[in-house]
Amino acid sequence: MSLTFSVALALALLLVSVSPVIADVIVARNTRHLSFTASLTPDVVKPGGRLSLIVKIVPKRRMHVYAPGTKYRAVTVTLKRSAWLKPAKTVYPKPSIYVFKPLQEQVFVYSDPFELRINAVVGAIPPRTARVEVTGTLSYQACDDRVCYLPESEPLEWTLVVAR
Repeated sequence: MSLTFSVALALALLLVSVSPVIADVIVARNTRHLSFTASLTPDVVKPGGRLSLIVKIVPKRRMHVYAPGTKYRAVTVTLKRSAWLKPAKTVYPKPSIYVFKPLQEQVFVYSDPFELRINAVVGAIPPRTARVEVTGTLSYQACDDRVCYLPESEPLEWTLVVAR
């Protein structure tokens, strides 16, 4: 893990622990295979507005996660369907090619820090609604040079203020 990301993760975790407003906007976790922060902006929404979900992922040393375009379980971010939220497709960076020598197999992976993005349009929100929930999941399968681990999912959840 890079020093820059370590500092950013520590700052995000500190902000989450001391600020109720930012706690609803940033999700930060450290798993056995990777670290990530997921931020949703802006923290105040209004009908017709736009949201951006950015997930910054740092695989741990010697780890990789699969990218779309392979037969293995690719890293994904999914948002729970909501009548008021219209998400676009996830934007993925260009992957690298990993050669698994025992099978002479080439697969698309992310082994360096990378970012996933989902842009969304805010639709009609029921009148007198003061806050809305956005929930989703970060799913991935991580591998190192010898072992592929079972797929994992991390819950994502934010509460946003509604402006009229």
